[in-house]
Amino acid sequence: MQLRSKVDFSTAVEDVRDYFGTMGNGRPKYSGSRFETLGEGVDTDPHRITATDLVAVSMLSVDVPAQASLGILETLAEQISELLSQIPQDLKFENLTPESFEKYLAEGSPADKLWSLLRQHEDPWKVGQTTASKIMARKRPDLIPVYDSVVEAVAGIKGSGEQWIVWYSAFHDGSSEAAEFVDKLRAIRAEAGQPHLSLLRVLDIALWKQGKREIRHS
Repeated sequence: MQLRSKVDFSTAVEDVRDYFGTMGNGRPKYSGSRFETLGEGVDTDPHRITATDLVAVSMLSVDVPAQASLGILETLAEQISELLSQIPQDLKFENLTPESFEKYLAEGSPADKLWSLLRQHEDPWKVGQTTASKIMARKRPDLIPVYDSVVEAVAGIKGSGEQWIVWYSAFHDGSSEAAEFVDKLRAIRAEAGQPHLSLLRVLDIALWKQGKREIRHS
């Protein structure tokens, strides 16, 4: 499948290493390298989206509008917390079964409901599919993939509505290629020296960097 074919081991290792590099002034080369770790140990609650989480999302080049921030932190905080409490913290995407995918990520699941709540389709507050995915990935990095237009294009995804299904197929279509792909992502993570990353985030960085190259050369 297109998504798996876009990840070359050596290139991905170098891309992940570069992503976590620093500039001469000591600041990160890519602010996104702090997405997972910003505010680590401070203002963290696995079942609540905090102000620190919203700042962390900005590390991935999106901003949560003021009205949405107020809604997330105040008006809808309890609803969000209830949905997050139904999504396991320790469930990893690579360990999903058909049953657990259906329970946690399929239509009508807690993650699907949280996605809709953040998007606010009935009363829009300018949280699009990219921003919603990054907020959710901040809270459940092992289970929710980051989604943006670069990854969408390079992976051949036709829209955010099918994104979790596409990712699931890449990891779990029952083929030997899927198992080898998961092993490759683990090896990339180890070789790049970033053991804290989820496999989803390793894949996201590899696809994003590849997509950026394709855009430059198009």
